[in-house]
Amino acid sequence: MRAPTDREYAFVKDTLNTVLPRNGIYQWDGDMLNPYLLDIMIPVSVGEERAEQVFNELFHALGVLPEDETIGIGVGRDYCATYLNEGGKTYSAIFNMPFAVEFKEGDEEYQYTLKAIHAEDDEDDEEAEMLELIEGIQSGRLKSKTPDGYLVLKGKYYDQIEDGTKTVEYRDFTEYMLSRTIGIQTIRFNRGTVKNAPQMKWEVAKVVLMDCEDNECDPFNVPDGFWPVTIAIHLGKRIG
Repeated sequence: MRAPTDREYAFVKDTLNTVLPRNGIYQWDGDMLNPYLLDIMIPVSVGEERAEQVFNELFHALGVLPEDETIGIGVGRDYCATYLNEGGKTYSAIFNMPFAVEFKEGDEEYQYTLKAIHAEDDEDDEEAEMLELIEGIQSGRLKSKTPDGYLVLKGKYYDQIEDGTKTVEYRDFTEYMLSRTIGIQTIRFNRGTVKNAPQMKWEVAKVVLMDCEDNECDPFNVPDGFWPVTIAIHLGKRIG
């Protein structure tokens, strides 16, 4: 794994010792969170506006934030972020060593960049939301209030279902759509939203969940590791 050089450490230290005092910041603390990530804290007594100014000047000087971009407290970017500590006594800035911006996915060192850490956090949030939706299906919280479903279709999709060339209707895996599709036995389609638009009614053969590779599973028996992204409504015969 690539180790920071003495010159790289010195550049960061010299930048801190230049930017902070130049802005009247003489009281600060620092820490190394990982080999390529640094954390500095300054007291809230300097004020939020001054803290933002100092942090942005520091990020620009280090090259971890584009010169034409500034961020406020509580905002993160690929290689830097700022926040108010939980105790409310200090403003913090975390940032990668400048050379870390060159790391690419697949590099051993990439995992230590804020960009990679933020991506992991986003994925964790998405997974938690997905698991909550699955739990909602299995507990009965997320299902249609009636066995008769209803969806509005664009004209071309309505026509494709009507002439038999389209036998599956797809919807995004969301709480709203789950509450309109899970448990339905029939479905009525409306051709657009105009008044007196054509309608037709079909039996529903099954409603399944699909992942990004088009694998299907029963909504009430989702295997571990399956990540639904789509609801697929398989149609049976037309009944109206």
